[in-house]
Amino acid sequence: MNAPLDKRTRTNMTSKGQVLIPKDVRDLIGLVPGQPVEVGINDRGEAVVVPQGAASETPEQRRRRLLGVLAEMRRDPLFDRPSAEIMRELRGDDPLP
Repeated sequence: MNAPLDKRTRTNMTSKGQVLIPKDVRDLIGLVPGQPVEVGINDRGEAVVVPQGAASETPEQRRRRLLGVLAEMRRDPLFDRPSAEIMRELRGDDPLP
């Protein structure tokens, strides 16, 4: 049986196998654009995505890392730019034709 999900969102997989992880989910688990992630299968057969090295972080190290991300967001808020620019940055891709 699958573990219950605290946060549930529906998304699609592209023909290349790419899946968009919604921003609120990325923020909750500490995924940062441009940083490597670890992808694997847990003992329940579920796909898992975590920030690289997150398993070896202590709670205090994770807290400090997340506070740093929040501080960076305060220095460079997303809401002061056009949405197309924000989406390019979040997706890391070129705009669609």
